[in-house]
Amino acid sequence: MTKTCTCIPNIMAIFTYRTMVLYLWIWTCTTAANVVFAQDHNHNARIAVIGGSISGSFLTKYLSDYDSHCQIHSITIYDPYDIPKDPRMMTPDGRRQKFVSPSASQRDGEEGQGPRVSSLTLMDGNPIELGASIIYSDNRLVVEMMEGDPTMKRKEVHGGGGGVHDFGESTNWKPKNGLGIYNGNFEAGNHTSTSQTFPLIWPLLTAGLTSGETTTLMLWRYNIDLWRMAKATEKALDSFALIYDLLRSTHVSTFYKSPNDIWDAVGLKYSASVSLDTFLDSINVSHPQHSWILRMVGFKPGRMRAELITAMNICNNNKNNTQMTGLAGLVNFAASQGDLFAVEGGNDQLIRSAIQQAKFKRAQSCQPNHKGNAHIDYITKRIKTVVSDYEKGMELFDKDGKLLGAYDIVILAAPLQFCDITFLTRGSMFDSQVLSPDSATRPYTQVITTIISGGILNQTYFSINEDEKVPKSILMTRRGSEQIGLSSITELGPFLFKTFSSKKLTHEQITTWFGEKAIIEEVKVWGGLNGGATPDFNGGGESSLGTNFLLYSGSDGFGGEADKSALFYTNTMESAVAAIEISAIGAKAVAKLVAERLGLINVVEDIQDIQGDEL
Repeated sequence: MTKTCTCIPNIMAIFTYRTMVLYLWIWTCTTAANVVFAQDHNHNARIAVIGGSISGSFLTKYLSDYDSHCQIHSITIYDPYDIPKDPRMMTPDGRRQKFVSPSASQRDGEEGQGPRVSSLTLMDGNPIELGASIIYSDNRLVVEMMEGDPTMKRKEVHGGGGGVHDFGESTNWKPKNGLGIYNGNFEAGNHTSTSQTFPLIWPLLTAGLTSGETTTLMLWRYNIDLWRMAKATEKALDSFALIYDLLRSTHVSTFYKSPNDIWDAVGLKYSASVSLDTFLDSINVSHPQHSWILRMVGFKPGRMRAELITAMNICNNNKNNTQMTGLAGLVNFAASQGDLFAVEGGNDQLIRSAIQQAKFKRAQSCQPNHKGNAHIDYITKRIKTVVSDYEKGMELFDKDGKLLGAYDIVILAAPLQFCDITFLTRGSMFDSQVLSPDSATRPYTQVITTIISGGILNQTYFSINEDEKVPKSILMTRRGSEQIGLSSITELGPFLFKTFSSKKLTHEQITTWFGEKAIIEEVKVWGGLNGGATPDFNGGGESSLGTNFLLYSGSDGFGGEADKSALFYTNTMESAVAAIEISAIGAKAVAKLVAERLGLINVVEDIQDIQGDEL
């Protein structure tokens, strides 16, 4: 999934008794601690990053790049989970190998779900992506991060982990290929309006076809709608590519205050702010209910929306077209058009690599002159309270009220919805107005990843009569998903499957679909009170607008500039679309703003003053 942390702010309109007690306790602790803060905001700034996944690790690397003269005093990352280990250093643990990240086991307690980029490694050494699974070849920030580490290598995205059980030499298993879109069994349940319009159980099935045959089949079924969507996606990708030059620029106009400004600058504001259905209308993709003229002359319009596009969105976001933004839908469709890959050892190795590269860069910058703290500290603690003080800065506390540190700048590199952090300022609660619109507080969408070994797909249940017609990946129309309770099924290797669903699968469902010998290897819940897989885009409009990257600035209060405490937020970037690269873009945009604040960048007013490819 572009399903692609560690950290919903507990914001209250008034003080409760409990909050007042907590506030007094924190005040006492900070007074006793007598923490010394940096006095010059341009030098020796102390920076804390809350969240150590893609956004937090990439941001740390970018800050280290900007700080070529070691003007930052220290960078400390706080995350409840350890940095993922290098898979080459791992040893078997029981029946499988595990990364030391939340990918390997579900934690249902207060620690939350952990990073959405995570993987499970089975005993054969092949990782299975549990969260964000794919990377697009033109995702430049991810590609650049990989190029900075010679140990990082690509693998084809449709490669998968092998089986973990010995089925014997007599077992006859053949690798699958192709895609199927399942529309439900019409002998089960009621016939909806969708099923009456498209009565096929498998409206699209490409198993066993060559790439040329697949293209011909899709053009025959989706005709000009496929071309229109492909052209719109190509145009969006060209616009998206402009972001990278703007992030490198040091011109004053490129220090964007919010993701809304970025989308506007590259011409993607409209697609980021309307529902996917509205966007499809704007590019004239046919609708099953609107295109009555086409129906009169014998065509069956709307197939593209109801089948392929809907199935992609249900798989990747567990949402239908009316709930998606146009931009999020385009990103999903781009995955069917381009070169995709994953990282050998698991995509969460990006986190490890980014932190290692940041440490190396910082050591280069700081050690020659022995200035500052050459180390980047990674502390496995959950932050529960952040207190802003005008004179002292930002103070961070754990669940027991213990002061963990005091910082000039705090960067929240995790969705606010995941954090369960109480934000306080001296004399008042954190101003909830900075979290408008509601994209900053609206819950994320729940998705359950289930890994199953020892299974054989029940072809009779899915109405597949020939072995050669069994596809590698099965996506669902809205009807198909509602009928059986799945978003997708993918065969990863010999008798090994991965499913996405809205709810945990029952034993009866597993045995019905995969047989009595099927074994559940892993269940990962992306959801709950402080979790989820992807944002609830809520159909665009005001719901898809992001907050400012700068949530709070100490000396002038909310929304101003300051010499002292500041709170930045990277994950506002995914208010309209979510993917690994989107998290990296948010990290880069915030790192650039922080570098400007600390005087690490020479901001230019005249475009002619920009030379080369500045960071």
